[in-house]
Amino acid sequence: MTLRPPAGSRGYRFGIIDRYLLSLVARPLVLSLVVVLVALLLERVLRLVNILAAFGSSQYWLLGALTATLVPHYLGLALAAAFFVALFVAMIRLGDGSELDVLLASGLSIWRLTVPFVLLGCALAIFSLALYGFLNPVSRYDYRRLLHSAIEAAWDAHVPPNTFVKAGHGLTIAADTVDSTGRKLLGVFIHRKLDGLDEVTSAESGTLVLSPDRAHLQLILHDGAFVREHAGLVPDTVRFKNLTFGTKFELDSPPFRDRGNSERELTFPELWRGIAKGDTELPAPVLKAELADRIVRSLALPLLPLLAIPLSFASRRGSRTTGLIVAAVLLVTFNNALQLGRDLGAAGLGWPVLTVATPFLVFAALSIWLYLSTMQRPVEAPVVRVIARVEAMASALATRLRPKRRA
Repeated sequence: MTLRPPAGSRGYRFGIIDRYLLSLVARPLVLSLVVVLVALLLERVLRLVNILAAFGSSQYWLLGALTATLVPHYLGLALAAAFFVALFVAMIRLGDGSELDVLLASGLSIWRLTVPFVLLGCALAIFSLALYGFLNPVSRYDYRRLLHSAIEAAWDAHVPPNTFVKAGHGLTIAADTVDSTGRKLLGVFIHRKLDGLDEVTSAESGTLVLSPDRAHLQLILHDGAFVREHAGLVPDTVRFKNLTFGTKFELDSPPFRDRGNSERELTFPELWRGIAKGDTELPAPVLKAELADRIVRSLALPLLPLLAIPLSFASRRGSRTTGLIVAAVLLVTFNNALQLGRDLGAAGLGWPVLTVATPFLVFAALSIWLYLSTMQRPVEAPVVRVIARVEAMASALATRLRPKRRA
């Protein structure tokens, strides 16, 4: 049976059915987006906590700022998965309440039910283009700048107690006790790696003070010892009553580099200008592959309804988990193929636009074919038979692995 639009319908009008269908998608879309985004951010936040702790940074605002700069990147990654899950859930709800059967019996075609979802996919594609083309490059640069200020820039002259702090210049500083200002230390330990050899300084106390020119900070140590290692020789040991440590610490962090050192930090206009005029140090294939990858990822969003609806129809006759697993495999494969195409194009192993567009064209052809076959025969579409076979194989495997009961 082929389902067609009603004979009297001309054109497309956005009406109450479209609003109802979009309302079914809205809530699962928001929930899925939040869940996926939090799951992606959580792993990165834990890594940031370890990195900041290793370098002695105790500024919680910095962790929040770094996490905020990661949101656009992971939002772009989560958008496709959340949109597909929302479509799948909406179609399943329509099927569970027999609403889908009523809508089809009233003369509406599958394509008529798909139109609002495709329009929503187009709106999300525009949002994704703005995200990938303008917001994400700037936030990526901000992330690297903040991380540089926390790790590689000048030390902020505060030592948390019982913590090894990277103070720059190859120095590691630790103290048993620190006062509220962070400038007076007790039980000081300093390790420096110089030309592959170790220097260790320990002191009962130390104080951070301004240098005479008031441009740097100096560390004055009291009642301690200095040990310097020599290759193949006995280490030198010097005891002191008062010692001004030779390294001067900057009061202000050096400025971070300008944005544009990486192709991922360039916006759409900057990528296009770099390709056309060659006014960047980055090779043209790298810029072309990056630009094509961002555009293709956004254009894939309107295709997701054409993939989600056939899989939801197939799940009405079998397990819903199987449909989601098939979709996950397809989306992950598509994402990895895009990354491979971008890398091949950037390395000059093919025309960048073609290496990136090929996975997209294959994904688009597969989605359109599955959708058209479902429109013609919803009950006997190829995807229905494939999922039925997968479920049969999984059931047979589970039966074989299940231990036999004794008689």
